[in-house]
Amino acid sequence: MPKASLDLNGQWEFKQYPLEARRMRDLEDDNWLPTQIPSSVFTSLIQAGKINRKDIEANPEDYAWVSEKPWVFRKSFDVPPEILDADRIDLAFDGLDTVANLWLNGKLIGKTSNMFIPHRFDITRYLKPKNNMLMVRFDPAARYAKKLMDRYKTFSDCSFRNPYRVYIRKAQYQFGWDWGPQLPGCGIFRPVKLEAIKKARLINLHVRTIDHDHRCADIRVAVELDTVTEHDFTCKLTLSHDNQKLEQDMHFSAGEKSHSTIIRVDNPALWWPAGYGPQNLYKLDAELISDNETIDHIQTEIGIRTVKLNRTKDKHGQKFQIEINGQSIYAKGANWIPISMFPGSDSNQDYEKLIKAAADANMNILRVWGGGYYENDILYKTCDKLGIMVWQDFMFACAYYPDRHWFLNEVRAEADAVIKRLRNFPCITLWCGNNENDWLHNVGALGKGKKFYGKEIYHKILPQILAELDHDRPYIPTTPFSETDNPNDINTGTIHQWDIWSGHQPARLYQCKPHQTPRFVTEFGMQSLPEKTTVNAFSSPGQKTNIWQSLDKHNYQLDGNSRIFRYVADIFGTVKDLDHLIYLSQLTQARGIKAYVENLRANNLRNSGVIFWQLNDVTPAITWAAIDCYNNNKALYYYAKRFFSNQLIAVVTEKDPETWDSLGDIKSLNAVVINDSNKPLTANLNCRLMDLKGHLLDKINLPLAVGPFKTSAPFKFPKAIIKPTSPETSCLNLKIEVDGENVTDTSFFYLPDKYIDWPKTQIKKQLSQISEKVWKLKLISNVAAKDVQISGFDNASLTDNFIDMLPDKSYEINIQFENETLLSQDDIQIRCVNSML
Repeated sequence: MPKASLDLNGQWEFKQYPLEARRMRDLEDDNWLPTQIPSSVFTSLIQAGKINRKDIEANPEDYAWVSEKPWVFRKSFDVPPEILDADRIDLAFDGLDTVANLWLNGKLIGKTSNMFIPHRFDITRYLKPKNNMLMVRFDPAARYAKKLMDRYKTFSDCSFRNPYRVYIRKAQYQFGWDWGPQLPGCGIFRPVKLEAIKKARLINLHVRTIDHDHRCADIRVAVELDTVTEHDFTCKLTLSHDNQKLEQDMHFSAGEKSHSTIIRVDNPALWWPAGYGPQNLYKLDAELISDNETIDHIQTEIGIRTVKLNRTKDKHGQKFQIEINGQSIYAKGANWIPISMFPGSDSNQDYEKLIKAAADANMNILRVWGGGYYENDILYKTCDKLGIMVWQDFMFACAYYPDRHWFLNEVRAEADAVIKRLRNFPCITLWCGNNENDWLHNVGALGKGKKFYGKEIYHKILPQILAELDHDRPYIPTTPFSETDNPNDINTGTIHQWDIWSGHQPARLYQCKPHQTPRFVTEFGMQSLPEKTTVNAFSSPGQKTNIWQSLDKHNYQLDGNSRIFRYVADIFGTVKDLDHLIYLSQLTQARGIKAYVENLRANNLRNSGVIFWQLNDVTPAITWAAIDCYNNNKALYYYAKRFFSNQLIAVVTEKDPETWDSLGDIKSLNAVVINDSNKPLTANLNCRLMDLKGHLLDKINLPLAVGPFKTSAPFKFPKAIIKPTSPETSCLNLKIEVDGENVTDTSFFYLPDKYIDWPKTQIKKQLSQISEKVWKLKLISNVAAKDVQISGFDNASLTDNFIDMLPDKSYEINIQFENETLLSQDDIQIRCVNSML
């Protein structure tokens, strides 16, 4: 039988570690509180009824004391005979956050100070059959880090948030970021178990696609053993997919600990990103056998695929193009940050729901950002299944990091563990050494004339370890990244486009000129308020501040709200109240991101990918997210479904930036059709200029023939379309039709909304039930209605929202609830720009 194990998750106890207790044996046996592991100390306190989550979210500063105290967790357990009879028994923690001391039956068995790696301890001699007591004491992370900073000093004149955070290998966002509060906390945030090892165990399985074509693929499988006794072993490998099953044995002589073999797969079923082909996954079983007995077993899923980063030099500079199986991929996605302030408090279902939302928005890449943590396996497994590539940062962000030997050794051990854990997931497409450290050093943001502390990590240590452990995947040392003197060079690598939001520049500059098009965009974004229910969560009755003070407190970006007001005013004019601000700020955000993405996609011979900031939130706050922490989709999410769609009409304008809002200043107006699918697009492009009440003013019909993964030449509109007689009452509707069926459409308005003469709307609603959880809503408007939002219910997802409606045209939207729900027509709330201005 495979090795026995004992799950130690579930019921534990915890309490604040008393300062007067100098030793663990001094702990009194009272005041212990029940908790469930995995967890964060914050979640444990919430479960125990000692603090309230809503209060933490409303006033996080009131709960700083939790992170300033030591905490101790304990579990009593018995050990069955089949485990006690093993040659060695390991205690395995997948994740401890962060500074921990561990005792078993009164004996100190280990210490930890790295959140990012698993920890394993040989506890064979400490165990007994009954009443084992495991204790884990967590010391305050900030205190630990400050002691190191006091010893080694700080590196920079300007630190992003807390300067001491760089000394501890713990999620950096927990010390405060510009989208979340400072709540470092602690906890056993990933599973824990006992493992009984008989003779040996399988510790590493490395699967590589060496090469493939449509006829066959060569897969190299490397196996590493952790041996307790000297024996001969056989590892039986079974690779299977559908009706195909391949078996191969590897033989280990006594003393051997690693072996590799090549398995040839005929007619391989390849793994592809979403939109480029199916996500075929093979099941690989590794069975360790000794004396005809199975002593260990690992099962995993792998994808047969190759990945390359095309860095060919061209007339524009140097490409940054991801290639999967030799096919150039246009990357479309968002930045992923941790999904909670409290690691360990989220379920697999929480991950799956959020990643599926990204897939439903036509994303094919997520970037796991370098200020969080290396994610739970469920993220990578779900991305494997849905065809979402993962750009994986190492966990270094916005700072100088120590270059002392002890810290570099810690980094080496971390990289070794992380790479071995993640390298078999086909979704992981690229490793990146850090977030913005090179760029910030280059521009002097961390101090003028400073040494680049930590450079050796990203430019030497990480690439060396990857060359040994995972040399098939591309690696870049940082993002933004360029091999020129400017890391943020638009012509040669990846950029972070923060000139607009952080540089206080007009949002209209997102419509860059072709020669300003970057090769790959890894970050850019604009903030907006979340939905009213989320605002109410951090502005609840009993709060210490009024609503507007609360809004300021829950925007962790310096002067973030004043920027929002300014950008909203540019498009919509004066904000009347909070409801207006919520709705209009979301539209401002969505339209800014849309303008840039469509501009980039229209220039995809030069640009090869865009990842906006950010997909999700960790807490209720005013941020750049498309989906807030309660899974409410902002306008940006629905816009993303459209601007990331495989077939897209991008309307590209050129205006005089000095007189942008004036009439008649459009110099050119072009339409570009993008076909990001593996089938040719043969269709008609129907362009209709109309007034807002539906009267046709002009029309143009064009035949289209766009090849797979190709973009049309720009269609340049004539003067009559570029400069209508009454732009304040005109719109241009563009629609792609195949055999009379609408593939995609878009509407272009000539002026900022505040200058448009919006007609009064009468939107008719018709609601029908499809199933217990799904309702269909049919809408018809008497006039053109801009950004129609549907709301009035909770715990539901919509197939579309924030839509532009043409006069007398029917629009159907499905409303999917999580549970069986009764819905009436009166529950449905409708608002649009027409009704708000």
